[in-house]
Amino acid sequence: MQYEQSTFEKIVEARKAAVSATDKKDMLALGQAESTLKAGLTQLFALAENYPNLKTDEAFQKLQTRISALETDIADRRELYNDSVNRNNIRIQQIPDVLIARACKFQPFTLLKFEAGETADVTIDKQFKSA
Repeated sequence: MQYEQSTFEKIVEARKAAVSATDKKDMLALGQAESTLKAGLTQLFALAENYPNLKTDEAFQKLQTRISALETDIADRRELYNDSVNRNNIRIQQIPDVLIARACKFQPFTLLKFEAGETADVTIDKQFKSA
């Protein structure tokens, strides 16, 4: 029971951190918060395996489907963000844009970076061993 509670608390804290980072427009903190949130949700789904009634519950199945869709949307947005940052950083170094960029003191943006483990496919087996 303690493990389940800590998993839920981890998800809530990661969600708060993601909202806070979004409000502050801190992309590095947002990336870290989203990675923590993803890890917590993975643990939540692993916990659901221990409760057959929960797995068959229609509301929980809808939640799983919605979270999977959100993960796909987040991955798409990360890719779009990094593509936009890359284009910006290239343009502010090319003529004639470099002249305007220097005059307006435009700075390059930082790409969102993730560890290999954060972008790898989730394996549920590891979650059962820790539970």
